[in-house]
Amino acid sequence: MPLRRVEALLWAGFSASAVLVAYREWPRGHSIFAVDQLLYTAAYVVALWLCLRVLSDHTIGSTMRLAWMMMAWSSIFSIIRHTFEFGARAAGWETTRLHTTVSLRQIPIVLALVCLTAGLIAMWASFAALGMGVRFQWMDLVWAALILAFVPLIINSHENMQDAHSAWPLIRYLQSASPVLLAIPALLGVVLHRIRQEMGGGQLAVVFRLFIAFLLLRLVALSASVTAIRVELPVLAAIAEAGGAAAVWLFPMAALKRWQMTVAASELARRYESNPGAELERLASRSTGDV
Repeated sequence: MPLRRVEALLWAGFSASAVLVAYREWPRGHSIFAVDQLLYTAAYVVALWLCLRVLSDHTIGSTMRLAWMMMAWSSIFSIIRHTFEFGARAAGWETTRLHTTVSLRQIPIVLALVCLTAGLIAMWASFAALGMGVRFQWMDLVWAALILAFVPLIINSHENMQDAHSAWPLIRYLQSASPVLLAIPALLGVVLHRIRQEMGGGQLAVVFRLFIAFLLLRLVALSASVTAIRVELPVLAAIAEAGGAAAVWLFPMAALKRWQMTVAASELARRYESNPGAELERLASRSTGDV
């Protein structure tokens, strides 16, 4: 399938998820059964496919290959989570087993976030091996402060989280760790984005911006779902939760942007091999601003 069509499908899923959850949340009470879970599952299936394509672009044993392998595992655990939640709703367990069987969803949620964090750490290690340091700018600190601001806000309202009343203590602890597990990879995304900006930006910087948006929007949605905003400002809460639902699609979008880099490089190599003179002339024209 052409990558432009894949990107169009991802944006369509982004929009559909946002509209569906907004419909459910405002006014509250609209039923969407478990269609949202099917959409999320589809998003992570695409993400897994793209992550596997990207990791195959790196040599066996390389740190960057490990990074994208962790991203693939994050996708797998997310698929398990949303497939499980779809099955739980279909079976009616949210009414009969909410604090027991359904609360087990926290296990794949945590594993997905841990794998995502490990993948971003591996990317940082790959850049560090090249001697790339970090020189933060004021905007990076603003983003970091914004991300961290949500952590105590959510923790102070942890009793309102989905599985805060699980019958199992381990599940309750995992649930309480959610804001931290979202914030850490978001902060890593800020660091990686700054490193890439120091290297000249480009498409890879877009990948990291998408990762940051993916995690930050989920933090915003989680905050809106557990704090007083849900009662006092229901419209804003609905907007925030719709943004969190749409954010799921930014993960495969980030993987797509990274895979597009490989496709573009392969196309450039193919053109150079077929007509090196013409390709060098084209590159020279672009560098001088003639095209």
